[in-house]
Amino acid sequence: MIARLRRYVRGSFPPALYLPYALAWALGGTAMFALGQRLQTRIDTWRPGWATLATVASFTVLLLMVRAVDDLRDLHYDRIHNPRRPLASGAVAVRDLGVLLGAGAVAVLLLNAPRGLALAGAASALLYLALLLAADRLAHWPSGDALVVSALISLPVQLLLGGYLYTALLHDTHRSAGTAALLPLATMLAVFTHLELARKTTRAPKPGERSYVTVFGVEATARAALASAAVATVLALLLVRPWSAGAEAGWLVLLPAALPARGALRFWRDGAERWPAADAGFYLLAAFTAFLVVDLLERHAP
Repeated sequence: MIARLRRYVRGSFPPALYLPYALAWALGGTAMFALGQRLQTRIDTWRPGWATLATVASFTVLLLMVRAVDDLRDLHYDRIHNPRRPLASGAVAVRDLGVLLGAGAVAVLLLNAPRGLALAGAASALLYLALLLAADRLAHWPSGDALVVSALISLPVQLLLGGYLYTALLHDTHRSAGTAALLPLATMLAVFTHLELARKTTRAPKPGERSYVTVFGVEATARAALASAAVATVLALLLVRPWSAGAEAGWLVLLPAALPARGALRFWRDGAERWPAADAGFYLLAAFTAFLVVDLLERHAP
């Protein structure tokens, strides 16, 4: 089984791709919440330390579990449209992923057991993943072909992952929850909305392909993808307030917007059949990295 799970990780969660995302999201997301706290209290309370390692490790395991749940929910679709994926190809069995999910849940809970609020945040994310999987396995709901419903049902996963980072930060900085988390969460949501829409924007969907263009049309989907990146950029500026004294490094959050802009040019001006996947994927990585860089630079500003 261990060999099969290794094949699964290599095929569905390749470390060279997913570990940089997990690291950027965990550290950059935590930096976003720290910046939000600083905006309200004017007090610097977070510095990466040993506790951050537990957060990053837990977050990486949670992302692997999200990937496994998605593969289980999309199994029938992948057998037709993505037959080379480990679960769809039979390289790994459903029960193997059950073991992975169980072991992952134990690992996350143990890593956060002494961390109070972080444990509650992790448990909330795990519980929602369990509910999603139970709804799919027992009731076969929602259908993956119902794209909008499926997206809305999956949306809380992103929020709960962000919520885990926030609760871990609260524990590590000994602070109380407040409204400071709302703007970072909204910014994260806008970033992921761009990724979700852009990666499924195509002028010519393959037969049976799940794409938002079959629901909203090509132009509306592409415009919504670009608009979500624009909203994310505006929210990012409101979060870092680079026009304030000592916060000039915050202008760096504008740089990731170049990727959605380039994707839009390639799609509309160059007539690309699909929104460039690299522009959509690296936008997420760049956006979270920018927040981490801004937070670190502001700490060392004179």
